[in-house]
Amino acid sequence: MVLPRLRAGGTLLDLGSCLGQDIRKCIVDGAPAEQIFASDLFPEYEDLAYSFWRDRDKIPADHFIADNILADNDDFVTGPLMTRFGPGQIDIISITMFLHLFDYLNQLKTAARILRLLSHKPGSMIVGSQAGSIVAGEQPLKPPFDGTESGTRRTVFRHNPSSFERLWKKVGRAAGVPLKVSAVLHAPEEFPDGVDSGFDFATKLHVEAPQPYVDGFVFEWHLKTK
Repeated sequence: MVLPRLRAGGTLLDLGSCLGQDIRKCIVDGAPAEQIFASDLFPEYEDLAYSFWRDRDKIPADHFIADNILADNDDFVTGPLMTRFGPGQIDIISITMFLHLFDYLNQLKTAARILRLLSHKPGSMIVGSQAGSIVAGEQPLKPPFDGTESGTRRTVFRHNPSSFERLWKKVGRAAGVPLKVSAVLHAPEEFPDGVDSGFDFATKLHVEAPQPYVDGFVFEWHLKTK
């Protein structure tokens, strides 16, 4: 689904890239490095990734863009991502284990900005996976991750496929972009041995999840513009 598009000249942006393991997997699988970009909040990840993977000669240095997807609107519009790409210039955006870091309102804000970066040509895609729950809702974080500057307790919103589809359809309608949303829940034990579902890190360590939010599901999903 992704590799053929990249081999045909499409572009991919990995948001919340951390050490860039996903973009490097694409390149190992045959995607051209010049078509792939990564972004994270912390600029230090660029040098850390090159040191860890020892591939500074394989991935252009200017393909990592440090930016804050939740910056104030004026700062985002004039910030590194929008300056580099402008609106509607990316064919595929990957946000693996990323959107579930935020509460619902910040997920809406993030999703709207992702759609600003995504090409609105039919077939453009947003792909990813994240922690989910059978019962969608806000979940409080454990200390020390729960604090905010205002003194309120920080929460994250865990989706099921239905609530996730509603979020993206809402954002799509506001942007005038029709979207087709596909999402499937997976229990962590469904993943093959040696494959990290990301659930332990994303949920067990950080989230206080009383019933009925126990279901530590990961769901894989993708969206396409119609």
